[in-house]
Amino acid sequence: MPLGSLFQSIYTKMVVTLLVAVLPFYLIVLQINRSDATGVRDGVAESVRSQAHYYLSSLETELSQVIKFQQQLSASPELDTLSNASEIMTNEEKRQAVLAIQRQLIQLQSMSQYIADTTAYLPDLGTMITANQTYRDISESERESLQRFVRPSAAALIEEKGRLYICYSNSYLFGVAIPSFVLTIELDRERLAAAMDRFKYNGVGIAALFGSEDGWRVASDGSGEERESLLRAADAAGGIRPTAVETLHTEQGDYLHYSERSAFLGATFAVFVPEKEVLGKLKANRDRIRYVSLVSLLIIAVVSYVVYRLVHHPLRKMIVAFRQVGNGNFDVSIERSSKDEFAYLYRHFNQTIRKLQELVYEVYEQKYRTQTAELKQLQSQINPHFLYNSFFTIYRMAKFGENDNVAQFSKYLGEYYRFITRDGAEEVTVRDEFVHSRTYTDIQLFRFHDRISVRFEDVPEALARMSIPRLTLQPVIENAFVHALEKRAEGGLLEVAFSLSEEEAVIAVEDNGTGLDDAALEALRRKLQTVGQSGETTGLGNVHRRLRLRFGEQAGLRLSRGALGGLRAEVVFPSLPEQVEIGTESRKITI
Repeated sequence: MPLGSLFQSIYTKMVVTLLVAVLPFYLIVLQINRSDATGVRDGVAESVRSQAHYYLSSLETELSQVIKFQQQLSASPELDTLSNASEIMTNEEKRQAVLAIQRQLIQLQSMSQYIADTTAYLPDLGTMITANQTYRDISESERESLQRFVRPSAAALIEEKGRLYICYSNSYLFGVAIPSFVLTIELDRERLAAAMDRFKYNGVGIAALFGSEDGWRVASDGSGEERESLLRAADAAGGIRPTAVETLHTEQGDYLHYSERSAFLGATFAVFVPEKEVLGKLKANRDRIRYVSLVSLLIIAVVSYVVYRLVHHPLRKMIVAFRQVGNGNFDVSIERSSKDEFAYLYRHFNQTIRKLQELVYEVYEQKYRTQTAELKQLQSQINPHFLYNSFFTIYRMAKFGENDNVAQFSKYLGEYYRFITRDGAEEVTVRDEFVHSRTYTDIQLFRFHDRISVRFEDVPEALARMSIPRLTLQPVIENAFVHALEKRAEGGLLEVAFSLSEEEAVIAVEDNGTGLDDAALEALRRKLQTVGQSGETTGLGNVHRRLRLRFGEQAGLRLSRGALGGLRAEVVFPSLPEQVEIGTESRKITI
């Protein structure tokens, strides 16, 4: 090959370009490796500082919630009665009070993974109630500990006989010498230590929590020799106190040391990281970089020619195009100037995508028209019985001179029919659908207020802003009234609840109607699965089908037996759904 052609070839240009790009990088890396030990140290220091602050803040937040619940428990009427008026209580009343207190202690224990046990001491009775053991006498050793528990302390954590406690008694409130009750929370030191392991740097070093008043400590796993060496070095340097990140010299070597104090806990959290783990590999990396640089020159020359010249570049263009299509972007076009096999593949790929785009648009348009038609069909299905009953209700109230009720009922009825008969957007926010459903239930309660109760949860703000097909929730509520609640002579109950997760949003409608056996429930489920095949396009089937047309197969209605004994119908759709828009104009993206 002539020398001029060699320098004009793509291969030569690619090798030269890569060398120009890579060689400065390697030179810079070598220089950075020589001079950036301080930067690495500072980065590790900042990481240790952030992790220590995060751990301490998380622990403070979690324990503050526990303490709030502990203080709420102190206001329990069962605890107050049992501790101050037990002599006038019957044995059954005492037993019920003890069980109620233990349930609250168990709930308190379940609030945090760090809680080993919770206890309510009743000194006047000489007894104690725990989450792990219902009711027993206070031992002499525990009576001695009570003196420590009731002593005022600014710290949330106190140590007694090798155990960590959070204490609260009514002596704090009334200033009495001997409180009528003392509430304690025992923390699990092993779990506290295990949690600290996550905050060690790359799994090495020591993390520890030191008490300011009693001198207690909880340390993460590590060799005992290493811990003792660190503590001796810290004592020699003035003890564990809040500091910036600094170097601590120990018998085991130099450590990066950082500590942060919590006035709330009355403790200091400290982290020790071996410097050799941070800086020891920098020198070895410099040598490796030199060897890699030499080998890379040869690899660049060989691999660049083989891969780029044969398949990599044109194939990569095709992979990127397929990814665009996989992400739902059909406005993709790839071009190639040369007349080789890849040019043939690119041309037919573009033709296939254009045809696929036409098919997708046709399917979407058909679904959109179907959904619009079904919504208009649902709007046109005004239940004559509902209308007759509404007029008779107005007549009855007018006859008895209930003018305010007539006005309110007429307002509800106008809002109801305005919502279901208006044209315009096929979708509304969950908040608008919720308001319409409340209007419908308010209308029904004019007739059934003495037989049926309705409970609506508040709509979560994030859920309230989502869009759903119009007339989604109200038909489900109407189904509960017509088929379950209107037949009850009394005690009818309807509940509407909302839940939101990362994957889906759920609106649950549950009633306490009777007569729903397993066979009837299974028949309803089968009817939903076959909706559209049997011609069913009204009621629950209409809602189920429109949800699936809008959001896909993961949406729709889920039917089950509820906790109230009746039907539980869940309206399910994806969380934060994206609006689907199919453009009529194609735009070309050249890769």
